[in-house]
Amino acid sequence: MLIVLLPESPGIETLEPPRLHWWRTGREGTPEESGQNSLAQLRSRFPAERLRALAPATEVNLYRIAIPVRSASAARAALPYALEDQLGQELEELHLVAGPRRADGRYAAAVTEQRHMAAWLDSCHAAGWRLEALLPQASLHDDMAPTAGLRVQPSPWPAEVDRALVTSADQEPVLIETGMLGFWLKQRLAQLDEQQRILELSGYELAKMGLSEADCQLQQAELIPPLDAALKRCQQPARVLNLLCGPYTNGMATLPWRKLRPVMIAAGVLLTVLVGQLVIEGMLLSSERERLVTEIDQLFDRTLPKSRRVDPVTQFRQALAGGTAQSSQGSTGSLLYEVLAVVGEGKGGQIKQFRATPTEVELELQLPSFAELESIRSKLAAGTGMSETLQGADSGNDGVTARLRVQRGGS
Repeated sequence: MLIVLLPESPGIETLEPPRLHWWRTGREGTPEESGQNSLAQLRSRFPAERLRALAPATEVNLYRIAIPVRSASAARAALPYALEDQLGQELEELHLVAGPRRADGRYAAAVTEQRHMAAWLDSCHAAGWRLEALLPQASLHDDMAPTAGLRVQPSPWPAEVDRALVTSADQEPVLIETGMLGFWLKQRLAQLDEQQRILELSGYELAKMGLSEADCQLQQAELIPPLDAALKRCQQPARVLNLLCGPYTNGMATLPWRKLRPVMIAAGVLLTVLVGQLVIEGMLLSSERERLVTEIDQLFDRTLPKSRRVDPVTQFRQALAGGTAQSSQGSTGSLLYEVLAVVGEGKGGQIKQFRATPTEVELELQLPSFAELESIRSKLAAGTGMSETLQGADSGNDGVTARLRVQRGGS
């Protein structure tokens, strides 16, 4: 990954592109290379590297403010009103970013000018870079704060003017020009309670800054080499105090495919629903198939209890085919149909009662005369495979009442 320190006073036109300090780090965040080149030169030299940039401390002010809200979204919305009295410019000209909540309950915040943001992003875009993050330079040292008072040591960052790095428990880190350090410390110590006026010095002498032991409780501290640690913190996957937010979130900081994320998410949800629907329908069809197979087996066992179940559907078809052939030859329906057809051909005959089985039919007929009875008997006797027997006959005023038995086959 490449880490670049952006130029101070951006937007000023020069004859040549500014040469920026850069560091190339490995996977563990350890610096492997460093140098000073323009963004275009870095693009041609490291075309496959990712880029993160540092906004110089002179162009970004860090604050720690109290905002009586709980959620981060509410803190972002309330930030302009919380900082309004501390800013000397119109809010429309500034870019405000809310950071994390610190241990004292207050929120960190970063403020820079809109024109600086536009100039930094335009220079990166012109060189063909897409920034992953734009971080305030001083914010990388927020882990070096002492438990009380102030800690002062030389800045580890390369610059044309010597600066001091000042960290404290109640404020965000700041980089101060060495010539202004003594005056700045007097003003800063005056804001602290007497018990909190603790000054840890490393690389500086109290007298040379115009201070005395009456102004503070002096403590000597060992020099902490913060540059490697700062570069490693810059390489963390997500930095909460990232200037690429709000109107600067899209475009430079956002990869092109991320603009399609809403569409991709919707397509993924639709695909998931369709796949889920197909899975559910498949399960329902499988369940229905199992139910039908079970019902077929149960029906086979009830209908053909003495048959061995091998292939119920095929066995049912064979049984139905055999039953059809048998019914065409000697079923109750066919025998009754033949008998009734003969009786129906007569004149004036009526069937008063009948009883039918697959092999015989018994009839009680009301006929106009014995001649009609004999005509019916002869027709029945002439039927193929049938025989008839007269069970009895009586004559009366209404005609002849006769009882006949018709059998299939011999009598």
